[in-house]
Amino acid sequence: MFNLCISELSEIIEGSVSLGAMPPLAGLFEPIGQIVVDVREVQSKDVLWTFESPLQHACLHSEEAFARGAMGVVVAGRRIEPWAGKFSVTVADSIAAMHRLMRCLRVDDGDLSAAIFGQDETTREMTRAVWQQDFEAVRSIVASLQHRASSAA
Repeated sequence: MFNLCISELSEIIEGSVSLGAMPPLAGLFEPIGQIVVDVREVQSKDVLWTFESPLQHACLHSEEAFARGAMGVVVAGRRIEPWAGKFSVTVADSIAAMHRLMRCLRVDDGDLSAAIFGQDETTREMTRAVWQQDFEAVRSIVASLQHRASSAA
């Protein structure tokens, strides 16, 4: 089974890592769980990948992700202070960073390992849209995620 560690993830996506005041047990070499885009799908050790929205800053989901057991978050343009035992990665553009990760981790048959990205419907739709560089679909998915979040509040 293929597992990325924090260091590999941040290197591939060209992001800046911040570790919690008390870092993960293995530091930068701590393996991560799956990458998901819907905070409601976060499970222990997962990484929440956020996208900017005109309605609200995506980093607002970071606290909820950490509370749900996420090991880390990926955010664009703003440093997030991670909780103890957690991390955050700041990238310039979350869509471009995800596309870069997908290009680097494609296997010979063109598919992504199920161990990398969550298999929930929203994450599958987002990875498909990012891979095809369908920015309208990405915006639509982000808007849907924001609408669900505001409806729950």
